[in-house]
Amino acid sequence: MPAPLTACVPDAAAPRDAARTTPPTSTHAAPSASATPTADPRLTAPASARVAPTCDNIMNPASGKTVHDIALPEGSVSGPPLFPVLAQGPSCSTDGSPRGDFYTWSPASRTDWDAVVATLTAGDSGWFTEEGPRGTYLTYKINGRYSQTYLFTGDAVIVAPTKAGTDAVIGPPLA
Repeated sequence: MPAPLTACVPDAAAPRDAARTTPPTSTHAAPSASATPTADPRLTAPASARVAPTCDNIMNPASGKTVHDIALPEGSVSGPPLFPVLAQGPSCSTDGSPRGDFYTWSPASRTDWDAVVATLTAGDSGWFTEEGPRGTYLTYKINGRYSQTYLFTGDAVIVAPTKAGTDAVIGPPLA
């Protein structure tokens, strides 16, 4: 008869086997302090301490993403952005067209952010907020996946095509 399984039963005494109870030793060296990446100061710098945002300076170089100013086709008429706060930031996309993935970084106040949230969450829109390590996200999901996302960092709004995409935007460099 096989021995009873006791690993998941509280207060059950498992047979002692020295080979099983000796913790494994690691053959890998612990990372040194110099191997730890340094956080980009733009992740925490206030908007007031930065140069003007452009498509050339808002993305994290480590992300590998490049964005370009959106060039509308000749004869197109462009209206103002949905939210006035976003007019302070560049209109960027991955391919330079209105059809590409849209990214921006714009200085914003709590009042600006509250207006964005109120507009997008009105009624049964599917938009919702959640807290994260960099601030408050305003997003929605399609088929269980995050879609267009706004991130309020306390003094700026980042817009990206997905919640994970906001990690690629760190804002312009310090002045």
